[in-house]
Amino acid sequence: MRKLLNRILIILLLLNLAYSKYPDAVGLNGMVVSSNKYASQIGIDVLQDEGNAIDAAVAVGFALAVVHPSAGNLGGGGFMVIRLSDGTVNTIDFRETAPRKAFANMYLDDSLNIIPGLSWNTALASGVPGTVSGLSLAHRKYGKLAWYDLIKPSIKLAKHGFRLDRTNFIYLNKFFMKFQENNRIFVLCSPNIFLFILFFRKRV
Repeated sequence: MRKLLNRILIILLLLNLAYSKYPDAVGLNGMVVSSNKYASQIGIDVLQDEGNAIDAAVAVGFALAVVHPSAGNLGGGGFMVIRLSDGTVNTIDFRETAPRKAFANMYLDDSLNIIPGLSWNTALASGVPGTVSGLSLAHRKYGKLAWYDLIKPSIKLAKHGFRLDRTNFIYLNKFFMKFQENNRIFVLCSPNIFLFILFFRKRV
């Protein structure tokens, strides 16, 4: 029993080590929170350049499309809840919508049973994206800085590259490992080996 508890503790410690971080981006008189340090820093820079919260949100949204593509994306959609200084609250719904030719039973077979995976990893899973339209609407109604100034940092990240964090490294590795040719070209090591190397590198 004790050995089992020790193994569980080691696994929990490894997971904590893999996903815990020190603060990546720090600013004063404002706060920007996102899943990636590059995106957060871009939001802070926008606030320091006298942009407002909507400007920062738009800039961070586009940055996440580059540095965290599994969640922040231009091909999807989302919601934005806005509360102004006078207490006014507004919500912008820019979730992606079904294509014009979509129909109710498109993921069912002739017996009306669900076809596994058809709504997830196929062309039929695609939706009409709303991200760019939604962020553009928010900027037009509430933004302060010029549109290009908000997307320029993301263009630079996409053009010149950036250092992958552990989460995206593992995610991309798992994605590439699904396909034999991608696996041969892109995969450096399995996610488990990567965590093992990372753990012992930090201990040395």
